[in-house]
Amino acid sequence: MNAIEAKGLFKRFGPKLALRGVSFYVREGEIMGLLGPNGAGKTTTVRILTGILRPDSGSATVMGYDVLEEPLEARRRIGYLPETPCLYERLTVEDNLVFYGKLFDVPEGELRGRVRELLALTGLEGRAGERVGALSKGLKQRVAIVRALVHDPPILILDQPTSDLDPASAKDIRGLIKELNRSGKTVLICTHNLTEAEELCDRVAIINEGRVLAVGEPGELARELEGGRCSFEITSLGPIGEHLKALSGLKGVLEVRRAGEDRAIVVLEDREAISSVVRRLVLRGCDLLEVRMLRPGLEEVYMRLVRGP
Repeated sequence: MNAIEAKGLFKRFGPKLALRGVSFYVREGEIMGLLGPNGAGKTTTVRILTGILRPDSGSATVMGYDVLEEPLEARRRIGYLPETPCLYERLTVEDNLVFYGKLFDVPEGELRGRVRELLALTGLEGRAGERVGALSKGLKQRVAIVRALVHDPPILILDQPTSDLDPASAKDIRGLIKELNRSGKTVLICTHNLTEAEELCDRVAIINEGRVLAVGEPGELARELEGGRCSFEITSLGPIGEHLKALSGLKGVLEVRRAGEDRAIVVLEDREAISSVVRRLVLRGCDLLEVRMLRPGLEEVYMRLVRGP
């Protein structure tokens, strides 16, 4: 069973069609990224999954529960971190968490102990008695993540979890997300931070203008983008320009371009053709220093899909 399934979601706000048939699934135990620019439909999608919005058409399930027909059962299985955490800043950290635990009917006998465990897990054990309003943004984000965990849901949905955080705080939050995933939580992250998505996500769904453009592992999407072609960077001990002429007309070579005095990029039909390229260059007197395969990153995949070639 998939942890989350969305099928053909449509949503309109007045004249604007925000979602145009959004479909994807999230496997149990994985970290899935929902990637797209501002206004792509990411937040609308997660608000439907969490029961905040109703779709105009389509369906969605959470751990097998239909979000429209069984909304309470679906919500109990989700811990949601909205883009703006909306904590009660005049209350202490512990009081915030206890309050939300009671909203989710966590038994009184378990609640305080669970809060203490989660504060220890997130490095907040010394902050339990502090008012939330006195905390830094990074610490508030940790409190908000603990709030999403207080009822021990199997699924976490995190909307822009590191938005506006300083690099050190963002790194801490990413580390926490990895740790939670290792403990068995399924995680869906909405973000436009591609470096973060590449670091964290097992699979990604790229969405733009309310449509899902591609779904898959980052490396898999990159290979599909290349269409079987391979690019190599070749570095020589001396100037490489004259030697590149030897590659003209060589079988399997699609493109050759200089990338510096001693470097060149060679685009091939397939990776096996690199042996012929290396042999030809060596026979023509080129002193090769390094041959390195180049793989398109998630950023290149994203830019081509969202902005076009």
